[in-house]
Amino acid sequence: MGFLKRWLKEEFILFLWGWGIVLLIIVFSMIAVSLFPDIAINLIGLFILLIIGFHVVVWFKVKN
Repeated sequence: MGFLKRWLKEEFILFLWGWGIVLLIIVFSMIAVSLFPDIAINLIGLFILLIIGFHVVVWFKVKN
């Protein structure tokens, strides 16, 4: 039973880091386009750069 719990936890984390990020970008893009149509592309690009930066910081924290 412990193995199953660990496996489900790992699968859930992988799902969030994979599809969760994609869905977050899509939802943010929809909100940005509807509320700020003139600067939406810049906001989406900035949001993606922030996500990449967050991943780099987390990766270095986990690595060390």
